[in-house]
Amino acid sequence: MSVSRRALLRGGLAGLALAGTGAGTAACGDEAGDGKTTLRFAWWGSEERAKLTQQVVDLFHTRHPDITVTTTYATYDPYFQKLATEMSGGNAPDVLQMGDRYLREYAERNTLLDLTPHLGSAIHAADLEPKLLPAGALGDKTYGLPMGQTTHVLQYDAKRWTDAGAALPADGWTWDDLLTAGSAVTAKFGPKVSGISDPFGIEDWFGDWLRQQGKDLYTPAGQLGYAPEDVVRWWQLGVRFRAANAITPPAVTSNTTGTPFPRKESTAEFCPDSTIGMTSFETYGGDFALSPFPTAGTGIGQVTQPPMMISVAQRTRNRDAALTFVDFFLNDPEAGAVLGMSRGLPANLKIRETLSSTLTDEWKMVADYEAKVSPRLLPAPAPPPKGAGVVKTQFQRIYDDVMNASATPEQAAPRLMSEIQQALGA
Repeated sequence: MSVSRRALLRGGLAGLALAGTGAGTAACGDEAGDGKTTLRFAWWGSEERAKLTQQVVDLFHTRHPDITVTTTYATYDPYFQKLATEMSGGNAPDVLQMGDRYLREYAERNTLLDLTPHLGSAIHAADLEPKLLPAGALGDKTYGLPMGQTTHVLQYDAKRWTDAGAALPADGWTWDDLLTAGSAVTAKFGPKVSGISDPFGIEDWFGDWLRQQGKDLYTPAGQLGYAPEDVVRWWQLGVRFRAANAITPPAVTSNTTGTPFPRKESTAEFCPDSTIGMTSFETYGGDFALSPFPTAGTGIGQVTQPPMMISVAQRTRNRDAALTFVDFFLNDPEAGAVLGMSRGLPANLKIRETLSSTLTDEWKMVADYEAKVSPRLLPAPAPPPKGAGVVKTQFQRIYDDVMNASATPEQAAPRLMSEIQQALGA
């Protein structure tokens, strides 16, 4: 598999405040005088994903010769910067790829079409993984449908763990077990190789830990779901891991040229399972293993996540054609075969079952892992509120002070909560 193929889902997450949407008429796709319709479909991704997406668009046109679909794409941050401008100027694409950290804001600005009345008729939804659907819903309205599925995973070098005498992950293992294993690996292979890439500045992993204890990052209504003492406990756990030499030192953790595991500076790292092919497989050649998260209460705290969703602009002039395209993209077996794992595991369970039997290498590992943990995964959470991207950034920034021992968890957590209040307008 080529490097570009592994880069299908590469793209950073960053907060971005949207410009006002205005009240002008949207200049979406048009219907020509000859009865033919043109739709515009916008999304983010790599050039390799673009090739596969275009193949599906071409296939759609053969089935619907009266509908032409033009496509535009960019990487993640530029995509949402352009989308904010287009929404503000009344020039939204008819069909658009949507991220969970932006869906609530766009929906509340009345820029996305409620798909609920069209489910089961224009859009066949019965075969979509039901645990994914809450990510695109606000109350009883659906503004986005899942284009794929991913979840979190711990990837680790099983050979080095065994060589270091560390116990391999097993069902019901704990954060203390992870600390013990990480310390053993560092003692065996350090100082250039640490047991685990430091996870304590990443809000996503904090969310999994919270859910293990019955909480979450945000409530279904979009309110903050945790208190300062939860942040203190999480970062205190990080201090314990650092004191035991179980995690990467600050200089390695803060290196912006990728993450420690693919650089072989750690032997374990948390990540979305959709990124396995971009980093680990090309480095380790499959000589690594996948495990669910360690636990701190009940369950593994991991959720069923859509890496992206598909939405329709509220002001599209060609609603029926747009809905037809969405249904085709999600549910056509031939389209699913073309797209493969380019947007994670297919959200359509029938397409997923067919595709899974053909997978090899890292994608087979991911499919097998997802099949194993699927019964234990929680449903996707509701879309987070406006400002959630800023919170994610501030979580990392303020943890850096804890990581570098310039602030204690007790000192840093109130600062984070102040930044959260400002970002969320609370």
